[in-house]
Amino acid sequence: MSKRRIVLVAVIVFIIIVCGLLGIIMYNNLTDYSSVLKINWNINLPKKMFKEVYSVDDGPSFHGDGIRYHVFSYEENDETEINKIFDWSIDEKNSIYNEVIDNWLSEIKVSKEMYPYYSNCRYWYNRHDDNSEIIILWDSNENKLFVVESFL
Repeated sequence: MSKRRIVLVAVIVFIIIVCGLLGIIMYNNLTDYSSVLKINWNINLPKKMFKEVYSVDDGPSFHGDGIRYHVFSYEENDETEINKIFDWSIDEKNSIYNEVIDNWLSEIKVSKEMYPYYSNCRYWYNRHDDNSEIIILWDSNENKLFVVESFL
């Protein structure tokens, strides 16, 4: 084998390895639901603080519509950071949110054990112009973040 051919094979192998590593890194970042929250709602859940422990939706949809439910555990002991991410509310709307969440979770057949304990939760709500909605609940007793979305 000539020296030129050896160098060419080495360069090709190097390119394949680099492309493979980049593909793995991109796959890990794009399949994490916290990156989807960033894209859809401009919510930044730092991966070092949150770990997804449960996820369910109503299946694939051509337009991306439907209901999605995710539960994250909060890995930090200090609540300061999570209080910086959201402007939490505890008010009279919470009973309305509870009813809406119950309907959505029932629709996608979430087992009752995976429902949030509403009495322990603080709430954050947002919606888009297309009437897509997100309700996030924070249970500081359980160190869990519950994310419920409805896309229209």
